[in-house]
Amino acid sequence: MRVLKHPFVHGNARRRLAACAAFLAMAVAGGVITAAPASALPTTAPSAAASTVASTVANKVAVPTTVNPLPSLDPIGNPASFSVLVNKSRPLNPVSYAPNDLINARGSGQYMRAEAAAWLNGLFQGAADAGTGGLSIVSGYRSYAQQQEVYAYYKDIYGEEIADTISARPGYSEHQTGLAMDIGNAAGSCGLSTCFGDTAAGKWVAANAHKYGFIVRYPNGYTGTTGYSYEPWHLRYVGVALATDMNRRGFPTLEHYFAGKPAAAASIKSGADLVAADSSGRMLRYPATAAGGYGAPVQIGSGWTGLKQGFVVDWDIDGVYDILAQWNNGVLGVYRGLPDGGFAGQVVVGNGGWDRMTITVGKWTHAHPRPGVVGYFSDGVLRYYPNTFGGALSAPQVIGKGWNGMELTMADWEGDGANDILARTASGSLVNYRGDGWAGFFGPATTVGTGWQYMRTLLPSFGLTGAGTRGITAQTADGNLYNYGLGRGSWTTYAQVGSGWNSLKLFK
Repeated sequence: MRVLKHPFVHGNARRRLAACAAFLAMAVAGGVITAAPASALPTTAPSAAASTVASTVANKVAVPTTVNPLPSLDPIGNPASFSVLVNKSRPLNPVSYAPNDLINARGSGQYMRAEAAAWLNGLFQGAADAGTGGLSIVSGYRSYAQQQEVYAYYKDIYGEEIADTISARPGYSEHQTGLAMDIGNAAGSCGLSTCFGDTAAGKWVAANAHKYGFIVRYPNGYTGTTGYSYEPWHLRYVGVALATDMNRRGFPTLEHYFAGKPAAAASIKSGADLVAADSSGRMLRYPATAAGGYGAPVQIGSGWTGLKQGFVVDWDIDGVYDILAQWNNGVLGVYRGLPDGGFAGQVVVGNGGWDRMTITVGKWTHAHPRPGVVGYFSDGVLRYYPNTFGGALSAPQVIGKGWNGMELTMADWEGDGANDILARTASGSLVNYRGDGWAGFFGPATTVGTGWQYMRTLLPSFGLTGAGTRGITAQTADGNLYNYGLGRGSWTTYAQVGSGWNSLKLFK
């Protein structure tokens, strides 16, 4: 956020100090993780790849998967959370909040919360190593009282309307969280000016900040969303998991990332919730809890007997989750989620024989903005069915052979923004077939787990263990639920998150 040099706001800091946390920052950003249980770790590669299709477009640059899944969680209001959402309509609670772990960031005289300051060291070191000319600190933590002065100053000079586009009101400022830092070029050029975004350092920060847990909080072109003018210098620490997830899936702002706009009153509110049908045909939503489990169910539908498999997906990319139903009578139908809750009547998107297919659903190619269907009949030929218009499926493309007997789950195992296929074999091996992001596969298949024959259903989850986290939720034959955290080509965490789910059919 823009400030002038009040007595409490120091000028640009140009000293380059040793980045004491740089090694830690780079190590974690590069994927240092904890190990999953032995049953979930890679063993040996399968004797034969299920797909015979090699990628013909491997040299194309992948872009983030932007529409499937939707944001992970409702907006976080805890002011001490690294992922707290603070904006013009969401003040800090309490408005006088002050963090208790502030430290002097890089000896600049500007303060920041300890973890954020450690990662800022890594960011500064990375920018210097990249030959950008280096970065400087301009303004960090500001208390409620200090923000009162800043806002009043701009209001006196420019009037309230303009002041509100360049300065937060007290209690509504990210700087008060201790997680925001205004930065500039080490040489002092383009300080607190949009031209910083056009400098070598500004461009590097925009492209790499997520690796260190930061985002450019007020990007260009989103004043209507954030309420603030473009500020390429204003960095906000949200943690590596959330920042990386935003980058991977192409969410430009925290407002876009968090649910609560079109999905606020919808029946399915986030990718962390679990949806299931019971034996009487009731459709139930189990809301995710902050503790990484599920709360009491809420009934959101009825009449769901005769279902082979259900999928939670934003079929028409309107920001509200829909249901794709694969019925035992051979029909594939979409029930459009309504912003005010409930679902519209079924729209048939595939008719005849879909009960004989094994399918998975998700965004399979960057060429199509909507999620589609990947599956096979008993012939084992894998086909991709594009969802080109948000209605009926288009003609299929053959993308592989030899998939007989495999259970399919679409997930971004590599963490590169392109979905992959996790295939469970009859012997219990879990094999990853890396998608190239353009409806094909890239590289050899790799076994990423064994002992998975005891699992009934595998489904991707988003945000169950915190904002930005990803995982696979597995339902065992005896009704237990386990969450396996996903990193970037590795398992991270592992925990039991439920029991007694024997009679429920989980929606993927």
